[in-house]
Amino acid sequence: MARDFFCERLVLTSDGEVREIDLAHPVVCVVGPIDTGKTTLADCIKYALGLRVAWREVPGERLQTVTLFVRIEGMRIGLRRSLVRDVSNVELLDSNGGGVEEILDVEPKPDSDRRVVGEVLLDLLGLGEMFAPPSAVALLGSGARLTFEQLYAMCYLTQDVVDGTESVRGKANTTQSYRTVVELLLGLTDGPMRVLTARRDELSRTLSELRRQAETINAFLSGSAADLETELARSHDEEHAALQRLEEFKGRMRAATAHADPLRRRVQEAEQVLERYRRAVTDGEHTLGRLQQKVKELIHQRDNGPGRCSPCPVCCADLTLRPVPEGDCPLCLSELDPSVLAHALHAAQDALAAAERQLTEQVKAHSEAQTAWEQARIELDARTREEISPLAAQIELLAAAHATARTRTTMLERELEPHRRLAELHRSVQAAEDELKGVREEIRTRKNLLAGRQTTLGEFEEHFTELAGSVGLPGDPGARLNHSSLLPQVRAGNLTKVGHGVRCAINVVYRMAFLSYALVTGATDLPSFLVIDSPRKNVGYGDDDQELVGRLYTHFLDHIAGVRSGGALRARPHQIIIVDNDLPQLPKRLLDQMHTIELTRDNPLVP
Repeated sequence: MARDFFCERLVLTSDGEVREIDLAHPVVCVVGPIDTGKTTLADCIKYALGLRVAWREVPGERLQTVTLFVRIEGMRIGLRRSLVRDVSNVELLDSNGGGVEEILDVEPKPDSDRRVVGEVLLDLLGLGEMFAPPSAVALLGSGARLTFEQLYAMCYLTQDVVDGTESVRGKANTTQSYRTVVELLLGLTDGPMRVLTARRDELSRTLSELRRQAETINAFLSGSAADLETELARSHDEEHAALQRLEEFKGRMRAATAHADPLRRRVQEAEQVLERYRRAVTDGEHTLGRLQQKVKELIHQRDNGPGRCSPCPVCCADLTLRPVPEGDCPLCLSELDPSVLAHALHAAQDALAAAERQLTEQVKAHSEAQTAWEQARIELDARTREEISPLAAQIELLAAAHATARTRTTMLERELEPHRRLAELHRSVQAAEDELKGVREEIRTRKNLLAGRQTTLGEFEEHFTELAGSVGLPGDPGARLNHSSLLPQVRAGNLTKVGHGVRCAINVVYRMAFLSYALVTGATDLPSFLVIDSPRKNVGYGDDDQELVGRLYTHFLDHIAGVRSGGALRARPHQIIIVDNDLPQLPKRLLDQMHTIELTRDNPLVP
């Protein structure tokens, strides 16, 4: 049934002033000259609901905050939104105390855990599951989500839309989303059907993509997959056999190497001994040379006496001319003792003889170590030549054979991969086709369950044509419903085939039909709320236009009030806000139904 959506109060703050507008009436008419704020009032309602607004220049500069108190399905809430601070959120207010209960985001934010105002409004209307079923959203993401903005476009006939043609659906709605919204509101579809339809569309797209990929791969394939599989199996066998042979010889190599390890250790030990004796011989030769030089110097000193010492080792003075007595030391001028020099010479000659004997022994040991090392090396080389080298050569050949087999296997696998991918695609296509078949069967079953709702569409179309006929459109254009787009059309085609005033009247009647059908039958989930901006101005001011707009207002208000031919009044909650320059001549009974807000240039909406 129709959803209760009723604006009760609008509070505007601007430049330190506060203005409160009473909207708590079923029919509200806002009238006044151009640029007094009529459309701005409708924009303020829209802005407080978290929707986008293209502000007119002056009100947009003066306004600071907009607060709307609204009743939704019996729950009263307040919505406050700033124009000068953070415009990306809306404050949810307690309608009694006016305190802030929650901060709502205007649009979804990836890094925010706050709720979105449009989703809160849909939930309050009981339409959240219908407009954004979780399973469909999870399946198709945002493509399956209808928003509050698209629903509100059904409740707000803007000034540019009221003069339009197919744009009657509103800028928030695409052709597809508008049709979906109408079908949901009239019950021609439901949440489960949307999920099934989303899955069907997703499967259809997936099938198309899989078939395209399969055709692309198939166009470049040559040869038989079975032949390639046979060749690949043979190549795998060859590779496996080569690998087994290679591992066998590697094992034999490890065994032969282990058998030769004692010889290697013997060679290493001999090398260490040889190196040790080599260093000892080198050190002995160095010691022997040093001692030989010392003996030579002492013999020369014994035979020729001590040589003069100059310059002085302390002060570097020239001592060559200093007189040195015979038999005295040229350095300290002390008397020399020949026996001390003879003793030093004898000691140096003994040390030299000992060094010669030790060097002879070291040379002999080095020669023996050299012989031992060479013998060990000869034995190791013989073992390597007889056992290890043939195995190494065979391993090299086997490694080459295995690499060749592996390369061939890799090439065959690469050549076979597109065939396998194609086979996988065929399996995926078959699975998708089977699932799509099942989904289509479920859709047919669901359509049968919803088949009775087609009666609703027929009733709604009849209701619309009846209202259009009762208005008395000039020339009897034959207003009817386009079953493809669910938009209004005329006998000659789309609305561009008729004049400006008739086009405007048909658009108003079309929206009136939705609301009055909801109020009279309760067979729709449309919110019982409608804003129409400037119908009189858009119809025109000629005599015929005046008569047409008078009939339009009369029938509109009669139907909205629930007055039918039988005179039975339907007490369903509803609200209509009409914005226009002025009102046509209307009967008193209709004027009494209205709450009129008159704006003037001296008393505009936003001071």
